[in-house]
Amino acid sequence: MTSEALQDVLRAIGSRIHQGAEEAGGVPHLPLEWPELDALLPDGGLPRAVVELACLAPHSRMPHAYPGATSIALAALRATHRRDERAWCAWIDPESTLYAPGLVQAGVDLDRLLVVRPPPDKAARVAVKVVASSAFEVVAIDMTAIVQARKRAWPPEVLVRKLALGAEQSGCTVLLLTEAGGAGRAMPWPVAMRMEIERTEDTLRVRIPKERRGRIALRKTEVPMRHDEREGLVVSA
Repeated sequence: MTSEALQDVLRAIGSRIHQGAEEAGGVPHLPLEWPELDALLPDGGLPRAVVELACLAPHSRMPHAYPGATSIALAALRATHRRDERAWCAWIDPESTLYAPGLVQAGVDLDRLLVVRPPPDKAARVAVKVVASSAFEVVAIDMTAIVQARKRAWPPEVLVRKLALGAEQSGCTVLLLTEAGGAGRAMPWPVAMRMEIERTEDTLRVRIPKERRGRIALRKTEVPMRHDEREGLVVSA
């Protein structure tokens, strides 16, 4: 999708989507409708800000597949679509890893999900534009593909800062899917929350080492997997 085409799509969706959510009584956090996971979060849901979902054990045969982290991102999309029939979400997918039947199985409404597949070297600018559009309640981003791109618009920490500013202005939740064991960082990313996630057969092991208000002690909690997410990862075969 070219930059011009993306701009046309954003105009077609329009900021009325976000405005409609506000009229419906939007809350300053996003409940996931996953009781055990919501209970772990200090506000009973994800903040309307940038949240890093760091996968501790990426899938060895599928680059940029995020077991566990993907489950949480899908829960955020599903909960958003169920809460407000006007709400839209977006997924920045430079590596084309999303698998439509898996999304449907997870309860995501494909009619209100914009999947953007820019080249990795252009994905950063696309992500900033999507977040700043005020058209989406949740924006998920394959951050690893962007960080590993040969050419990129900004250093990762600068990109995250721009996304944080866009999220603050638009009121959306931005989910960065990353690999916790990836390349080292020049400096910490300015995220509002960082969740480290490891998936086993029936549970997620979740640790939250960073929360912007410091309300969470460093601890690891096991969260039972939802029944409808035990069948596999939502990635291409």
